Amino acid sequence: MSITGTIRKIGIEGGVWALVTDAGAQVELIDPPAALKQDGVRAEIEPDADRPVDVSIGMLGRAVRVRRFTIL
Repeated sequence: MSITGTIRKIGIEGGVWALVTDAGAQVELIDPPAALKQDGVRAEIEPDADRPVDVSIGMLGRAVRVRRFTIL
């Protein structure tokens, strides 16, 4: 399952990276690849279902580790 949206650096807890989906939901990116750490970039990500996230510092909503991504 892929998720499409815009990468944003959210200024809480020292800053966390998130993908803001086209529907407006925030998905926290846990240890995102360096190429995704670009505020305002559109991307499509595939969460890593084999490495779920139970708790995160940002607590923006769903938190995922990125398996694959494409910069759009």
